Amino acid sequence: MSIVEWLLLHGADIATTLWSGGSAGLGWLASAFHSAFQPILSPMFAFLNPPCTAVGDFVYRTLAPFPVWTGLTILSILTGVISLIAFRYLSNQTAIAQAKDDIKANLLALKLYKDELHVTFTAQWQLLKAIVRLQRYVLTPVIILLLPMLLMLSQMGIRYQWRPLRPGEQTILTVTLTDTLRASGTDASGTTNASKTDTKGVSVSLEPHPGIAVEVDSIPGGGQIVWRIRATLAGRHQLRFHVGAQTITKELVVSQRFERVSARRVEPDWTEQMLHPAEDMLPDDTGIQAIEVLYPGSSSWFHGPNWWIATFFLVSMGTAIVLKPIFRVRF
Repeated sequence: MSIVEWLLLHGADIATTLWSGGSAGLGWLASAFHSAFQPILSPMFAFLNPPCTAVGDFVYRTLAPFPVWTGLTILSILTGVISLIAFRYLSNQTAIAQAKDDIKANLLALKLYKDELHVTFTAQWQLLKAIVRLQRYVLTPVIILLLPMLLMLSQMGIRYQWRPLRPGEQTILTVTLTDTLRASGTDASGTTNASKTDTKGVSVSLEPHPGIAVEVDSIPGGGQIVWRIRATLAGRHQLRFHVGAQTITKELVVSQRFERVSARRVEPDWTEQMLHPAEDMLPDDTGIQAIEVLYPGSSSWFHGPNWWIATFFLVSMGTAIVLKPIFRVRF
């Protein structure tokens, strides 16, 4: 059997094995990264999210008279301008200019002395060093600006990624249990079956609220308890869940207007806290991992779900590129 035939027969298996190994390796790295930063970033987001949400509420109250797309455009342009100014003063502009000049000089040397082997190798090595040096000077301010950018994007996400429920609109309300309650099992009423575990049985129930109508009562399964509800009254409501002797709340927004919504209330986990900053973290001892309201997204190619972030980056980066000569910024 030739090598070509062998590759044709076993190529798919080899590719699958490499893909599985690569995925497992990346998953391990992501898990290690998450665990390493959890003790630092979780308390930090718990501290920073409430004031950032208050600032976001003030900013969007100011933008309320404008259409949604106008507010997104204004914020994107302002971000581009502020980032450009911050980059100028956080970066070493002289070193960036020198690195770019070195890149141009070595590219010119490669073109002019392509027949000189020694000069070519030297120019290639100097070119590589200049590129690495440029990346270091550029990445330093980017890393400094990363946290403020993440905090701002999380505040924009809870306003552009989802929209409030409309009165009369149906949705799904989900409580995700921790491993402790999952192991104990849950019956159709949302009550933990104590006969399947040595721990004390815990009930999980949703308190009636005038802002919603429960159309399908709690359905447990897969470590979750699910309700189908219908919004009946406009407002910013606090749903109350009884978990054993404890009471946990979850915000539900019903409105015809553009307002921020909190799709999930989560346990202390820095990635979840970054994505869902509007509500306080769930207590550690409740047995609840997350409470989620399945909010719909606005139907827009400009500021709708997942499109708003593309619009934001295109407009902000375009603004920075256009204004770069005016502010005399090199990057």
